[in-house]
Amino acid sequence: MKPSYQERENKAVDAIKKAIPSSLKSDMLPESKGMFAELYENNGVFPRHYIASAIDSVGTKIIIAEAMEKYDTIGIDCVAMSANDLATLGAVSPFLFMDCISCQSEIQEKAITGDIVKGMSKGLAQCDASKILRNSIRINFGKGETASVDELLSSPKSGYAFEVVGSMIGFINKTKFKKQKIKPNQKIIALRSSGTHSNGYTDLRHYLLKGDFETRAEFKRKYKGRFSLDDKFDSSTIGKILLEPTKIYIEAMAKISKNFDVVGFNNTGYGLKNLNRAKNSVEFRINNPLKPQPIFDLMQKESGFSDEQMYKTFNMGMGFFVVCSREDADDILNIAKDADVVGDVRKSNKTITILEKNNKKIVFKDY
Repeated sequence: MKPSYQERENKAVDAIKKAIPSSLKSDMLPESKGMFAELYENNGVFPRHYIASAIDSVGTKIIIAEAMEKYDTIGIDCVAMSANDLATLGAVSPFLFMDCISCQSEIQEKAITGDIVKGMSKGLAQCDASKILRNSIRINFGKGETASVDELLSSPKSGYAFEVVGSMIGFINKTKFKKQKIKPNQKIIALRSSGTHSNGYTDLRHYLLKGDFETRAEFKRKYKGRFSLDDKFDSSTIGKILLEPTKIYIEAMAKISKNFDVVGFNNTGYGLKNLNRAKNSVEFRINNPLKPQPIFDLMQKESGFSDEQMYKTFNMGMGFFVVCSREDADDILNIAKDADVVGDVRKSNKTITILEKNNKKIVFKDY
């Protein structure tokens, strides 16, 4: 049997870990291992702060941008993927964003790179927490790279393939990070997503779309859907909904963390299993999930995915989780606005997440 995507990824990640000598991780804070952002310490250079780092790409959502010939929002997604990982730290101050655009000739010749970077700039405008946290650490657009790789990439539209990768560096005060703890009786708040964000797009494309834009035979046969990108849906079109930029939670988390001790979780790839990244042996019980946007209902109808498959693949309307004390929940909701309490933390001898949905308990183990 062919290995699953997660099995392949786990094998690849294990090989990477084995290839990095421990000396090259000597300054990493052990508590950040396996979390959304890694933290590093150097008391001689920044004695009061940890330096935080995250990196990610956008994935196959780029195919939607290529097919729609709309390139000015995908850069927001590139920023959001790293920014939201940093936001899990709470009162983090993003400082530096760096990008790499690998692309084919038409992306360069038609200066589409400018549209891509305009999106990145829009995303970075949502990542300046200096005024909220009252410090001088402002976000900067750092060194970028553009690589010409005509023979390496391919696209439904010849010459228009590209890949974007972004990395973000930030700082967090040591006293704020040390306060982060998860324990029973805390509340779980979900901040609403803007839609499908940038995860699960291989499934979204293959189950929703006809693939009428796909010119490559080996990929065209993977499409099982019945919709075109310009088909009307939910007062918009399928394409516009799938291209909606990922929401960025940096400012919301800075406002929350300024006055409250919280722990954040980016609900990205693997859905509710992201909560299992916690270092504490607790149960995350989700018994009042936010109502998913209609695009998720359509995806479940068209794919036949179970509730378990949906909630471990997509954000299902919950883009980010905040774990807080029971007493602070109402005040945090007043700050977060488009959010609600979706569950609580319970005692457990292992880290596990349980979703109560349609009178069933769905268990999510591991990560």
